[in-house]
Amino acid sequence: MIDEVSVSGHRQIGSEFSDNEFDEAYPPGYERHYWHRARAAIVKSYVHTYCGLSDTLLEIGAGRGHYVTVLRKAGFEAYGCDLGDPSVREDEARPFVFPNTDFADLDKDLHDRVTTVLLLDVLEHIEQPSTFIEAIFRAFPALRLLIITVPARQELWSNYDEHYRHYLRYDASELRKLALRSCLSIKSYSYFFHALYVAALLLKKLGMKRDTALGAPKAAWLHTLLGIAFWVESRLLPKDFYGTSLICACAKDLHAPHRPE
Repeated sequence: MIDEVSVSGHRQIGSEFSDNEFDEAYPPGYERHYWHRARAAIVKSYVHTYCGLSDTLLEIGAGRGHYVTVLRKAGFEAYGCDLGDPSVREDEARPFVFPNTDFADLDKDLHDRVTTVLLLDVLEHIEQPSTFIEAIFRAFPALRLLIITVPARQELWSNYDEHYRHYLRYDASELRKLALRSCLSIKSYSYFFHALYVAALLLKKLGMKRDTALGAPKAAWLHTLLGIAFWVESRLLPKDFYGTSLICACAKDLHAPHRPE
């Protein structure tokens, strides 16, 4: 994960994951879990829709680098950085993921080439996300697109959000407000993990707590099928049908006269 950047570009107190939190959230084999299988497919679809193979992609808060691997296998020039110190286990990603590195400290050549930044479950950790987004655009002169995923629906707030120090679970309205504050134009958005919304809401109504550690998959075939099912669900159901996650693609709004306060 990453920390917040102030308007002047200086880092403030970090919210990057500790080693224990990386182990909880990204155990060995996490990439085979249905949640990551489905989300990777959904993110890759957005990238295919809005990016070309000539684009340079950077995932900020890249963790162990699985999504960098997914995108590079799809033919994209993808990189990642993270303020934390996660071990990058996948050989395909290791040369292209930079742990213990703020995005502002990346190589200048990479700064000049990045056209797309991915913030995958990052903004919920940021107290002032519009300030953070402003710093990203300031750091990458060729940047034209953000692809963002966030936990969705504040009514699902739980011990999981508190454990991982979230500030907010987003909905479409909050996303539009953030875009306005950040002078962004939303090209597309959609909730996903729709069926999980029902399960999470039921847990909340029953007063039950969520597991905060992701279990490594034991039945790979089942997770493969579930991943496909959630991918298909994301393609078939309306974008405003509630889910536990939200994805959007945003571009800088060149017609915005000023940043709203």
